[in-house]
Amino acid sequence: MLKAPAIFVVAIGITFSLFAFMQFLIASPTSVETKAQPEFDISLYQARQESDVKIKPKLTPPPPMKVKPQRQTHIPSETTKTDSPTFKPMIEFELKTTDAGTDFTKQDGQAQAIVRIPAKYPPVAARDGIEGWVELRFNIDPTGRVIDAEVVNAEPKKVFDKAALKALKRWKYKPKIENGQAQIQYNQSVLLEFNLEQG
Repeated sequence: MLKAPAIFVVAIGITFSLFAFMQFLIASPTSVETKAQPEFDISLYQARQESDVKIKPKLTPPPPMKVKPQRQTHIPSETTKTDSPTFKPMIEFELKTTDAGTDFTKQDGQAQAIVRIPAKYPPVAARDGIEGWVELRFNIDPTGRVIDAEVVNAEPKKVFDKAALKALKRWKYKPKIENGQAQIQYNQSVLLEFNLEQG
């Protein structure tokens, strides 16, 4: 019967002690030791950083130097001249022309030529060794000029026609005078022969 009151008394004493201890803790100032934070010298770092940076002044480029052009001396190159033969093909031929007043029997009313221009031998015919003739018919105006010329016959055909016509149109005839006036002479004819030189 005595154990229960004793335990009760001990419990009260412990509780009282706890309250007293808590009161003590509340009453006493708590000092919390705080670790001092290290201080950094920012100004010194900035000063060092600024001292390390060197600003280089802007350099202006020097003015360009004028280079005096050098005269180039022309040295003629020596070229070896070789005499190479030059071949120029030449075709030599003789053109014989006949009209009604020469090789042919002159007919009544045929005019006499006072200027005869020889016809040029066609190069193709000369190269191929072709010979032939062209018979022409024409009129003569009052001044003696050939007009209305045309080919009547030819051998070979159309080989010497152009050359014969071109030459005949440059011929000059003696005008025909009747009663003091020059007249047109009709139906004149001429034969032009084209012959190569015989070697």
